Amino acid sequence: MSESGIVSVVEAGGETESSRLDEMRVAAVLRRGFRHALLLLSHALSEHDLSTLSYQLLLEVAAAGDDGVLQGDLSRLLQCPDARVSMLVRDLSGRGLVRPARSAPDRRVVRIHPTPDGVRVTLEALRSQRAALHNLSEVADLPSVTSLLHDALRLYLGVDLSGAG
Repeated sequence: MSESGIVSVVEAGGETESSRLDEMRVAAVLRRGFRHALLLLSHALSEHDLSTLSYQLLLEVAAAGDDGVLQGDLSRLLQCPDARVSMLVRDLSGRGLVRPARSAPDRRVVRIHPTPDGVRVTLEALRSQRAALHNLSEVADLPSVTSLLHDALRLYLGVDLSGAG
């Protein structure tokens, strides 16, 4: 607001100083919420001795079902180097959470399969994260998760769900 108390138009599009400040406030709360959510999610994963990357690998493998997923495809899905995926697979295999198997026709091709323990740990980690996010607004003095998601859709994607049924 200007000193006279009248909101000034700052752009030809009619954006006011007040609307810009509102937009910045919403963005600040969203970023604070997002950052706090990431901390809560990481903490929930650490309770299961998982990093965010190892958890993502377990999710991708479990989502593929009994057929598993090619180790080379995991590099693309996780957006990380083959050597890093190989180390993760070795670690998770050693813990009994995944099972690598070489293909019969081409022994160079490795398919990663979920194990029952791997599926169990993945589901437990998912539930822990869900519980952590459920309490996000109470812990971080933020609006509800639903409100944060609604504001994120409106602010970043231009999608307004207020009229949706």
